[in-house]
Amino acid sequence: MLTDTTVIVFALILALAGCYRLRAVRLPLPPGPKGYPVIGNLFDMPFEQQWVKYREWAKRYNSDIIHLRVLGNSIVVLNSQKAANDLLSVRSRLYSDRSVSTMINELLGWGGMVSLMPYGHAWRTRRRAIWQEFNPDRSVNHRPKQLRHARDLLRRLLKTPQAFLHHIDHTLAASMFAVAYGIDVKAEHDPHLARSEKAFRQLQKAAISGSYMVDFVPVLKYVPSWIPGAGFKAYADRVRADTIAMIDGQYEEGCRLIQEGREEPSLLSRMLAGRPSGGGIHDLLDIKFIKDVTSQVYGGGAETSHAALSSFVAAMVLYPDVQRKGQEEIEALAFSRLPTFEDLPHLPYVHAIMLEILRWQSILPLGIAHRLTVDDEYNGYLIPKGSIVFANIWAILQDEAQYRDPDTFNPERFLKDGQVDAKLADPLPNFGFGRRICPGRFFAMDSLWISMASILATFNIAKAKGEHGRDIEPDIRWIPGFSRHLAPFPCSITPRSQEAVKLIQDSESV
Repeated sequence: MLTDTTVIVFALILALAGCYRLRAVRLPLPPGPKGYPVIGNLFDMPFEQQWVKYREWAKRYNSDIIHLRVLGNSIVVLNSQKAANDLLSVRSRLYSDRSVSTMINELLGWGGMVSLMPYGHAWRTRRRAIWQEFNPDRSVNHRPKQLRHARDLLRRLLKTPQAFLHHIDHTLAASMFAVAYGIDVKAEHDPHLARSEKAFRQLQKAAISGSYMVDFVPVLKYVPSWIPGAGFKAYADRVRADTIAMIDGQYEEGCRLIQEGREEPSLLSRMLAGRPSGGGIHDLLDIKFIKDVTSQVYGGGAETSHAALSSFVAAMVLYPDVQRKGQEEIEALAFSRLPTFEDLPHLPYVHAIMLEILRWQSILPLGIAHRLTVDDEYNGYLIPKGSIVFANIWAILQDEAQYRDPDTFNPERFLKDGQVDAKLADPLPNFGFGRRICPGRFFAMDSLWISMASILATFNIAKAKGEHGRDIEPDIRWIPGFSRHLAPFPCSITPRSQEAVKLIQDSESV
């Protein structure tokens, strides 16, 4: 029989629970466009440069967090560093899930991509494997390969400078193939590079938020491809074959080189060497695990670094004073040799150039969406369970309160008392937040820094010349998409001196 005290305590618990639920119901959603019944903000969703529109809404509604609803899906955009840190980092336990894209994860075959996987055991084990390979202590082991490919980039620029975008793409991808698979790609027309470029181009298209209705209405994945309006299914079948061909082809080539004893030490060779051979289903699961990790390392490293290094060339064309100052710093330290990683602590301005490149034109303007696993409250707003949560990285890096005159390329904003300001430099929001922060960020910044320092040491980058020797004003345009890429533009890339030419030519024998 219940005592009076037990009944009273039980009643109080029920009353408090009821008050909490009532309070949660009464909490308003973050502000945003009103929308329509059923479809919500479907017609408000921007399909190009979404990050710009989201910041406009944030200013219109005087809120750094905005809310939209599309066909029952709750979308939240965080437009400030504080909101992104408070939710995605401080409360990362709640916000570390991913919203699974039916089109990308299921229909196109990218479900094993670690950066796109839902939060859980499979994701944790794969991310741990990447972190073990690319944490600050281990990442330095990859520097010899990064240095080798940075110098290959110099030789390519010396030979055909007008093809600089192709050379950047090739050498960064080649570096990632060597690190992930131990594959030494061909100088030109490599089939592995061609397959990878095609597959990631297709991923770029599919990853633009709102591109496919099946992501809002997953049941559409069961619609036969011959039904009118279901062309996405036939397209997905073709693209999925390309995705699988890329992932399997790279893995199989790396394994073949290992079997023949011709591979370079790589992530793949180390993972295979440490794999217990249990046979059967466990063996197959092990192989899938290795494919998932190695394909993420390749894809995550090559794609974003290419866009950042291309932006560096554009910045040097537009800001010659910055280029000259970086060159003077290198000359004062290493006048008659090429830069090495040992020079990094002694070249703070060049380091700041690399950091400003990452800030100036954010490559992933909205990052990759997080997913909230429970109802949450922030600043008096309800953020519903299941919300798709974006950090507007572009808006954060354009915040005038943090970065004065943000449209101007100014590396000195990252310097304090002549050294890189650690509070601004690590971690940059470009690499994500909380438990989803990029585990390869130290490797990526190493690749960018050594490439930029090497180019500054040996080349002058300037506007191209037209008729009568007049400067051609470059049309610097970033192609919108899930990640941004530079449209081709003309520029002049010339050796700084004959001594620089000799340094580049001699680097092949190093």
